[in-house]
Amino acid sequence: MAHTILLADDSITIRKVVELSFHDTDIRVESVSSGQEAVDRLPEMKPDLVLADVFMPGPSGYDLCRMIKESDNPVPVLLLRGAFEPFDDGRAEACGSDGFLVKPFEARALVETVTELLQREIEPVVEPDREHVEAEALLDDLADEAAFSDGPAVELDVADLPPEEIAPQDNSAPDTGEEAIRKAVASMSEDIIREIAWEVVPELAEALIRERIRQLEREESET
Repeated sequence: MAHTILLADDSITIRKVVELSFHDTDIRVESVSSGQEAVDRLPEMKPDLVLADVFMPGPSGYDLCRMIKESDNPVPVLLLRGAFEPFDDGRAEACGSDGFLVKPFEARALVETVTELLQREIEPVVEPDREHVEAEALLDDLADEAAFSDGPAVELDVADLPPEEIAPQDNSAPDTGEEAIRKAVASMSEDIIREIAWEVVPELAEALIRERIRQLEREESET
């Protein structure tokens, strides 16, 4: 994927060095000689990365970096500094720079640094598998329910209750915890079951998951 970087430096030598450094790459370099020129070019150019000299006419590299980071297109910014020029680390951090390079620099070091920053920016965000997340959430809920039912069972003789407190039997009662877990496990894919089988879950859920794995293995061997 082709990229464009904007170089802002008042040294014609540095501009030529940077342009030649990326000559054989898919990165295109646009150069300007002042901070103000860079500010003017940013809206139309929309670069993927900016190289900014900390000492140049117009807004300094620090100021240019701050403007970029506060804009609608906060791309990576590398500051450039001379070997014998003062450099303000606190100011560089405050403006949000992504690092700095000392001039004169090696072409390979420049290309590697810029490439790394560009790849970091386009690295895709990996979304968690929806089925996996839903399965884990369901097991967490079941585990919470089981935690509240771990206490000793209390048997109550219905004969000891007054007639008005004895509710009629409801044949449409919701599934028991065991039945709910069975249904949840049965709907899971084999990959998810194998991944969560050995996590900390209630003993009943663990046993049912293992049972489901054995069933899947039997079905697989039969086919």
